[in-house]
Amino acid sequence: MNDFLGQPWLEALSAAALVLSLWIYVLLDGTDLGAGMLSGLERDETSRQRIHLSLLPVWDGNETWLVLAAGGLLGLFPLAYAIIFSALYVPVFAMLLALIVRGMAIEYRPNAPRLFDPMLWGGSLVASLSQGIIMGSLIAGIPNDGKQFTGTGWEWFSPFPLFCGVALVAGYCLMGAGWLNWRCTGGQEARARRAIPGLVVLTALMLAGVLLWTASLQESWRQHLLNIWLWLPLTGIALVGILALWVGLARRYAFLPLAAILVLVSCAFGALVFTLFPFIVPDNILIRQAAAPPATQRFLLVSFGLLVPITLIYNTWGFRVFSGKIH
Repeated sequence: MNDFLGQPWLEALSAAALVLSLWIYVLLDGTDLGAGMLSGLERDETSRQRIHLSLLPVWDGNETWLVLAAGGLLGLFPLAYAIIFSALYVPVFAMLLALIVRGMAIEYRPNAPRLFDPMLWGGSLVASLSQGIIMGSLIAGIPNDGKQFTGTGWEWFSPFPLFCGVALVAGYCLMGAGWLNWRCTGGQEARARRAIPGLVVLTALMLAGVLLWTASLQESWRQHLLNIWLWLPLTGIALVGILALWVGLARRYAFLPLAAILVLVSCAFGALVFTLFPFIVPDNILIRQAAAPPATQRFLLVSFGLLVPITLIYNTWGFRVFSGKIH
């Protein structure tokens, strides 16, 4: 038992807790953000209202996972938290403000649709773009001396992070189209279903660009991406996801296309995590170097062990209660 709770195991479990929180957040709130962005393309009031009603019961529960991940990063890896947030003040605060605007739009839309509709798709777009920029900045590397951030704070405003931002917007729109295919009816469902193949191609091209660009940034990233033990399982899972997506679209299933899209997004997320491991602040601070003291990790991991099941049950119950088509 003491060995299991030793420092290496604690560090691995701490990193796994963060990855789990971020993964669930991307799947849940990424879908909401995608649907929010697609609402800006709807011209009639009924279609926009349908999207609003699909998001209203679940958006705040989905954001719980982002709070859990940010709080976990602060408690479990305080050095990484200090360096990352010092380097990314602008995109982080842009994301937070955009999420607040998005939440206001969802909650108060019935009072002033013409005011809050642009806030919904605009807030969703800015939040998605900011998250992609944050991801791209981490991959590109954050200047630091091992103890604190040493850059200017504008390293995120460069081609690679901006490209990652656009790529994430495309991926979230794909997830949002799957969501609308599941929740909507009639012409809106048909438009979402027709949009999915084009968004799959666009997202795949953008993801390929991100992977090729990532491989050119550092030799270690290239070696990770060329590892056959990464690509064999991910390729197999992705092929299953593509087959399921094709069947779901061909037979006009409601939920299967969304499930298949989430599988494909999970494969991309797994490739990113594997590429960066074992760094938490690329490319010079390892997970073990940024970890909090063992007592702090044990306490927070117990908290994670209690909160994660409760939050999962809440999310599952919410989706179950408000599932089905919105007529």
